[in-house]
Amino acid sequence: MTVFSGDTLSKREISLYVHVPFCRKKCDYCDFFSLGRNCASDFDALKQDYVRAVSKEVQFYAHHHTVSRWKTVYIGGGTPSQLSPEQIRSLMQGIFSAAPKSADAEVTIEVNPDDLTEELVSACAASGITRISMGVQAFDQKALNSVRRGASAESALRALDVLQKNWRGSLSCDLIAGLPNHTYASFENGIRMLSRFPCIDHISLYTLTVEDGTPLAKNIAAGKIRWSQEKADRMWIRGRNLLEKQGFFQYEVSNFSRSGCQSRHNMTYWKLQDYIGCGAGASGTLYGKRLCAERQTKFVSTETQTACSDVRAFCDAGIRWTNTNSVSAYNNFWLHYNPPADASLPRVTETLDAATQEFEFLMMGFRMLEGVGAAEYRSRFGGELSDRLGAKDGIFASWKKRGFARIEAVDKTDSRYALTRRGILLLNRFLEELL
Repeated sequence: MTVFSGDTLSKREISLYVHVPFCRKKCDYCDFFSLGRNCASDFDALKQDYVRAVSKEVQFYAHHHTVSRWKTVYIGGGTPSQLSPEQIRSLMQGIFSAAPKSADAEVTIEVNPDDLTEELVSACAASGITRISMGVQAFDQKALNSVRRGASAESALRALDVLQKNWRGSLSCDLIAGLPNHTYASFENGIRMLSRFPCIDHISLYTLTVEDGTPLAKNIAAGKIRWSQEKADRMWIRGRNLLEKQGFFQYEVSNFSRSGCQSRHNMTYWKLQDYIGCGAGASGTLYGKRLCAERQTKFVSTETQTACSDVRAFCDAGIRWTNTNSVSAYNNFWLHYNPPADASLPRVTETLDAATQEFEFLMMGFRMLEGVGAAEYRSRFGGELSDRLGAKDGIFASWKKRGFARIEAVDKTDSRYALTRRGILLLNRFLEELL
């Protein structure tokens, strides 16, 4: 299976995502790839092998793509805090021996409140981790019980106390609006509770998504659980308003932060920047350069169609890969083989042509309140963003007229096109019309 040649990322910084698929137990709403503790007779030995396998894969990609430094690292899952403190140290040592982190690198690990101990916090700090992201989800125990959430409201408060006393890095917490049995009062009280901890500088606020095939979806379909999408959406809006009153500003559809505390790793995804993905079930993406595709003319005004149809250039294709989600197959490959550059790695790949990359550029860019830039679009795709969006008499103009979109001049050659605070609530509808 083809892997990009070694000069593709010649001596440059890049982001790294590492997937740790282990969980204490799976919540009923979750459709991420994860494995419970009963997945192996010797769970600790499996985790130890997995850390060694990930370290070898990271070494492979860092060497093959001549990575100079990691600009961001994100250890996600699953539940990475299911690793022991020593395993966390070993994992981070493997990552940083493959390539050092940049001087101002953001290094994040996801944790579960039930796993949080002073020893684990100490291991994170000593290993070069700069940011902890903890899944609180809710402080309403009835709501947590409705989705069989393992971590309790009490354990979340205990974990926050440990972090407040022992952690000196950044701290992000996740909350979910609209869990079954969630009341508006308990939801808003949960947000106020978080605001009592000054160590928290970032909050991800999600509306509950009922994913097909999950136990939650089956229970709702069977009438065992009552749930309302409309109520969940209203609850999220009330949560957004309260977070803003508490000093957090919204910079992306579901993300709020104190000033200067945005998630730099997630910005890598939203801005279509390269990242390497390692671990079972992980994905990585290397985007093409010097892009300029033949424009799709159905979205632009009539007078610009002729000019746009003549825009053609050679395009670099991007590549996205997703590793096998079989931990045993993953461990077996990386622990017993030293693959050359053209080895059949345990992953599937897809090629990203210019049209696909342009689609993702707009889809991801409009998730951010800052929107997308005309200069960057021009340098990537060779066309004018205003024509693509219909900024004069098309879709974007219509949304702007209704107060759902805005244009902000940066300089004489650049402007930013974005949805407003009201418009971001209708993001999916906007993208459907645009794309």
